[in-house]
Amino acid sequence: MNNKEIVQIVGELLAQQKFNEVINYLQNILENDPENKQVSGLLELIRNILKYSNRDIFASTNLNMDPWLE
Repeated sequence: MNNKEIVQIVGELLAQQKFNEVINYLQNILENDPENKQVSGLLELIRNILKYSNRDIFASTNLNMDPWLE
């Protein structure tokens, strides 16, 4: 399976919001081909997206007491 097919499958799974399946799929590919830099980069990118996806960037409560934010 070439990288173009892998990216297409990952894209379809992401469109369906099946994030755990994407991570498992990419990890299985890396177990068979640990030298695949594109798949390892894609896996790192997906993990970073999931890490920051649940953060609310507009929920700042001005905990530093910055006077220009009051």
